[in-house]
Amino acid sequence: MESGTAAVTEPLRGVLIGSGAVASALGPALERRGKVVWQQVYSPTLEHAQWLADELRQAHAVNSVEQVIPDADVYLVAVKDDAVASVAQQFPHNNAVWMHTSGGVAAETLSPLSSNYGVFYPLQTFSKGVDVSMDCVPMFVEGSNPATEQFIRSLAESITKNVSHADSELRKRLHCAAVFACNFTNHLWSVADNILRQQASLDITYLEPLLKETLRKAMTVAPALAQTGPARRGDTAVMERHKAMLSPEDAALYDYLSKRIMKQYELD
Repeated sequence: MESGTAAVTEPLRGVLIGSGAVASALGPALERRGKVVWQQVYSPTLEHAQWLADELRQAHAVNSVEQVIPDADVYLVAVKDDAVASVAQQFPHNNAVWMHTSGGVAAETLSPLSSNYGVFYPLQTFSKGVDVSMDCVPMFVEGSNPATEQFIRSLAESITKNVSHADSELRKRLHCAAVFACNFTNHLWSVADNILRQQASLDITYLEPLLKETLRKAMTVAPALAQTGPARRGDTAVMERHKAMLSPEDAALYDYLSKRIMKQYELD
């Protein structure tokens, strides 16, 4: 923290701002490692805050800004990207460390809250009720000053072995790449699952070995070198047969992606 700020002792007294999937993963993880004891969980929807508070040692659920304690050591803002700025305008300034978990939001967005602010960004997908091992999750940190960054780094290193500094531009690029690699890919898995389920005996579990091998090759060979399939071969007859099986919407998606692959390998 800034020079002159009193040192804090562990476990830290913390407040979770947000009660979604990210807060539900990071909050308990930090508490299990003895770094933070969460005093409160804030959400505009009290039931959501209560759900997460029940997963923590002694946290109380609150749903108004006025109820949030002003003297915690650390405030973890785990809300949607477009809500971070709103949080920064709603809460009063103090000397605590405020950190958000967003890949696409500048650290400075939290500057109205404290001179000690930063980012605690896990590059992972989280869903409520699904346990995720944090041990190797890449965690990208940034602080408004060296002491604050070291404070945030120490929290990150308590839950994962994989901690790096990343400024706003680097995090934006990581976040964009993650959307392609995770969110868009998962949507395509959903499309594949729907195609399979049109036959009563089929579902996506039959694709599990294929998915695992595809990821293994992408990580060991490189995605561009590991590409296979009819579009990579320029096999238009197979592609036309596939499109004939699909709904117009899925056929258009198939056609677009096939053309992108063929263009990449100069087969168009």
